Amino acid sequence: MITDAEILGHEPPENAVIYRDGDAVGMLLPITPSVWEVHCGAAPAMRGKASLAAFRRLLAEFWVDHPEVQELIGVMKSEHLCARYNAARLGFERVNTIPLTWPDGAVRNTADYRMKRP
Repeated sequence: MITDAEILGHEPPENAVIYRDGDAVGMLLPITPSVWEVHCGAAPAMRGKASLAAFRRLLAEFWVDHPEVQELIGVMKSEHLCARYNAARLGFERVNTIPLTWPDGAVRNTADYRMKRP
């Protein structure tokens, strides 16, 4: 079985909350008690409608488990069109696209998507 780290492309940080549905993974990280960052990934064999359905289930489970959270933030490279499409299909709204410094120190044009508690 493919690991969470293999799906996400890196080892999740210690403070990450991980949800898994088959070969789809949701990694959520607290920014504040009420705002969390979310990253979703799926193995190559689980793409398209199957991964979107799994991501929806993961997010629904997260909302139930964390009633204190009021907003999720997703950021991605602006040229990563599949991730942007998935964010919109999941109900996230694009807030802006701006140059941001990423953890590796590189400045990238970054799309910022947000979702309020349903």
